Amino acid sequence: MPFLRVLTNAEITGGSDQFAEKAAQLVASELGKPISFVVVTVKQNRTMSFGGKIDNYGVLAYMDSIGFGNKKAALANKLTDFFLENIPSAARGNINIVFKDMPPSDVSIGGNLMG
Repeated sequence: MPFLRVLTNAEITGGSDQFAEKAAQLVASELGKPISFVVVTVKQNRTMSFGGKIDNYGVLAYMDSIGFGNKKAALANKLTDFFLENIPSAARGNINIVFKDMPPSDVSIGGNLMG
Protein backbone atom coordinates (compact mmCIF):
# COMPACT_ATOMS: atom_id res chain seq x y z
CA MET A 1 0.00 0.00 0.00
CA PRO A 2 2.91 2.42 0.11
CA PHE A 3 3.23 3.86 -3.38
CA LEU A 4 6.30 5.94 -4.28
CA ARG A 5 6.48 7.76 -7.62
CA VAL A 6 9.82 9.41 -8.41
CA LEU A 7 10.35 11.85 -11.26
CA THR A 8 13.75 13.35 -11.96
CA ASN A 9 15.51 15.21 -14.74
CA ALA A 10 18.85 13.69 -13.74
CA GLU A 11 20.74 10.42 -14.21
CA ILE A 12 20.33 7.78 -11.51
CA THR A 13 23.51 6.04 -10.37
CA GLY A 14 23.19 2.32 -11.05
CA GLY A 15 20.07 2.77 -13.16
CA SER A 16 16.38 2.95 -12.38
CA ASP A 17 15.87 -0.80 -11.77
CA GLN A 18 18.34 -0.98 -8.90
CA PHE A 19 17.09 2.39 -7.61
CA ALA A 20 13.47 1.15 -7.51
CA GLU A 21 14.39 -2.01 -5.60
CA LYS A 22 16.47 -0.11 -3.03
CA ALA A 23 13.76 2.53 -2.64
CA ALA A 24 11.15 -0.17 -2.01
CA GLN A 25 13.31 -1.67 0.72
CA LEU A 26 13.78 1.74 2.32
CA VAL A 27 10.06 2.55 2.29
CA ALA A 28 9.05 -0.85 3.66
CA SER A 29 11.63 -0.62 6.44
CA GLU A 30 10.80 2.94 7.48
CA LEU A 31 7.02 2.44 7.44
CA GLY A 32 7.05 -1.08 8.86
CA LYS A 33 5.01 -2.36 5.91
CA PRO A 34 5.48 -5.64 4.01
CA ILE A 35 7.70 -5.12 0.97
CA SER A 36 5.18 -7.16 -1.02
CA PHE A 37 2.77 -4.20 -0.76
CA VAL A 38 5.31 -1.51 -1.82
CA VAL A 39 5.14 -0.13 -5.36
CA VAL A 40 7.86 2.17 -6.72
CA THR A 41 7.66 3.92 -10.08
CA VAL A 42 10.71 5.74 -11.46
CA LYS A 43 10.80 8.13 -14.38
CA GLN A 44 14.20 9.63 -15.11
CA ASN A 45 15.50 12.10 -17.68
CA ARG A 46 12.19 13.96 -17.69
CA THR A 47 11.91 17.55 -18.85
CA MET A 48 11.54 19.42 -15.57
CA SER A 49 12.48 22.82 -14.24
CA PHE A 50 13.52 23.62 -10.71
CA GLY A 51 13.57 27.30 -9.87
CA GLY A 52 12.48 28.03 -13.43
CA LYS A 53 15.56 26.46 -15.03
CA ILE A 54 15.77 23.08 -16.75
CA ASP A 55 19.51 22.80 -16.00
CA ASN A 56 18.80 22.67 -12.25
CA TYR A 57 18.57 19.00 -11.29
CA GLY A 58 16.22 17.58 -8.71
CA VAL A 59 13.46 15.17 -7.75
CA LEU A 60 9.70 15.39 -7.45
CA ALA A 61 8.43 12.42 -5.44
CA TYR A 62 4.90 11.43 -4.46
CA MET A 63 4.70 9.17 -1.40
CA ASP A 64 1.21 7.73 -0.82
CA SER A 65 0.39 5.30 1.97
CA ILE A 66 -2.14 4.21 4.54
CA GLY A 67 -1.28 5.40 8.04
CA PHE A 68 2.01 7.30 8.09
CA GLY A 69 1.46 8.06 11.76
CA ASN A 70 4.40 10.08 13.05
CA LYS A 71 6.82 8.63 10.46
CA LYS A 72 6.63 11.35 7.76
CA ALA A 73 9.52 13.52 9.00
CA ALA A 74 11.92 10.60 9.38
CA LEU A 75 10.85 9.17 6.01
CA ALA A 76 11.31 12.59 4.35
CA ASN A 77 14.88 12.76 5.68
CA LYS A 78 15.71 9.16 4.68
CA LEU A 79 14.25 9.57 1.19
CA THR A 80 16.07 12.89 0.68
CA ASP A 81 19.38 11.30 1.68
CA PHE A 82 18.63 8.29 -0.55
CA PHE A 83 17.85 10.55 -3.52
CA LEU A 84 21.04 12.57 -3.01
CA GLU A 85 23.13 9.39 -2.77
CA ASN A 86 21.66 7.87 -5.94
CA ILE A 87 21.06 11.04 -7.96
CA PRO A 88 24.25 12.98 -7.23
CA SER A 89 23.56 15.87 -9.61
CA ALA A 90 20.34 16.74 -7.73
CA ALA A 91 20.56 19.65 -5.30
CA ARG A 92 19.18 19.17 -1.77
CA GLY A 93 16.97 22.24 -2.22
CA ASN A 94 15.45 20.62 -5.31
CA ILE A 95 14.31 17.43 -3.57
CA ASN A 96 10.53 17.75 -3.25
CA ILE A 97 8.37 15.08 -1.62
CA VAL A 98 4.57 15.18 -1.45
CA PHE A 99 3.00 12.92 1.18
CA LYS A 100 -0.58 11.70 0.94
CA ASP A 101 -2.18 9.64 3.70
CA MET A 102 -4.84 7.47 2.05
CA PRO A 103 -7.88 6.03 3.80
CA PRO A 104 -7.85 2.20 3.67
CA SER A 105 -11.30 2.25 2.04
CA ASP A 106 -9.73 4.01 -0.99
CA VAL A 107 -6.97 1.43 -1.60
CA SER A 108 -7.38 -1.93 -3.31
CA ILE A 109 -4.67 -4.57 -3.67
CA GLY A 110 -5.47 -7.64 -5.72
CA GLY A 111 -9.10 -6.61 -5.95
CA ASN A 112 -9.53 -6.38 -2.17
CA LEU A 113 -10.13 -3.09 -0.38
CA MET A 114 -7.75 -2.53 2.51
CA GLY A 115 -10.51 -1.18 4.72
